[in-house]
Amino acid sequence: MQKLIKYMVASSLLFLSGCWDHAELTEYVFVQSLAIDQKKDGRIKLTTQFYKPAPKIASAGGGGESYFELETEAKSVFDAIRDVTIHLGRKANWGHVRFIVISEKVARKQYLGSVLDFFFRDHEPRLLTGVAVTEGSAADYLKEKPHVENTVSEQLNEVTKTGSKFSAKTYPANLFTIGKQLHSEVDTVYVPYLKKENAKENSIFVDGLSLFQGGKLKTIISNKETKSLMLALNDFQFGIISITCKGSKLQESFEITESHTNSSLEIKKGVVHYSLQPKLQASIGELECSKVETKHQLEVLHKKLEKQVNHNLMALLKQSQKKNIDIIGLGNHIYRSNPREWQRMKKEKVPYYKDAVFHVKSEVNILNTGTDISKPFHKKY
Repeated sequence: MQKLIKYMVASSLLFLSGCWDHAELTEYVFVQSLAIDQKKDGRIKLTTQFYKPAPKIASAGGGGESYFELETEAKSVFDAIRDVTIHLGRKANWGHVRFIVISEKVARKQYLGSVLDFFFRDHEPRLLTGVAVTEGSAADYLKEKPHVENTVSEQLNEVTKTGSKFSAKTYPANLFTIGKQLHSEVDTVYVPYLKKENAKENSIFVDGLSLFQGGKLKTIISNKETKSLMLALNDFQFGIISITCKGSKLQESFEITESHTNSSLEIKKGVVHYSLQPKLQASIGELECSKVETKHQLEVLHKKLEKQVNHNLMALLKQSQKKNIDIIGLGNHIYRSNPREWQRMKKEKVPYYKDAVFHVKSEVNILNTGTDISKPFHKKY
């Protein structure tokens, strides 16, 4: 009986697949970030930043960077990616890539979906990989040194995420959000816009938002405008709203600690009416010219804040209407609420956004003065 069992176990081993298609770690080089630029002749230039393999214990010693860069050129992104093998003798692995930067030149000339097509199709890249557009050459941004993180790709990833959460001055774009937005009815895509000060070292910062429509970069909005856009999209988490003192250049600032924007849509005689009602809770950050010693004074401050929020939102919407760029994805709202009407508008090429009527009415409630002093701290009266 024991011999029979041994025979059956041994026979079953013949049907196991084993590791016939395995690959050793030494056959790969792991990507951490990528810069996409375009040369004058139209060829794509990729600057790929790789994790540097750790040295063997016997040869360990010294410091040095934990990464290195390689430039490749080709007519397509995928072709340039595969050229890594003829330079390094290893295949690039995209399972750990953190960030992709695309130059403004590429974003304006190339269709975004085409530039990123490989990363949506291949099984290795993660959909949470961050993406940003750069002023000037994208490759230059990978050469900057990080302030806190170990690599610049980690810094860019954190800057775009935390910058969105705590300042509302950008949008945390990644492959997933871009793919979803590209396949929406109006394909409005939001991608952080990066700048750096050439006179300074390690000076990368987020300077607003790149807006795509039709797959190409159409306009760039400022940090201030981005905050209003985040309110309109109901993506505002935390941020600062400032009010200029009357007759002075001094400003008072308020931190938004909670935000929710209700929206509603109605079509009257073929004209789209879209209402936005932001409801905000705020804390006083800095006072320069206001007092909140009485209930009336607090109500006056509420009205000032509400007026400022309304003004900022309407200014953004009117500016985008002049350019006829559906900055808030209004067409998506029409499609969800009235698909038949949306199909008519698309077929007849109705300028639904340019002719839309917007109604903005915000509600602000100040819950915290930040201290027991209900007037500017530096004033003695």
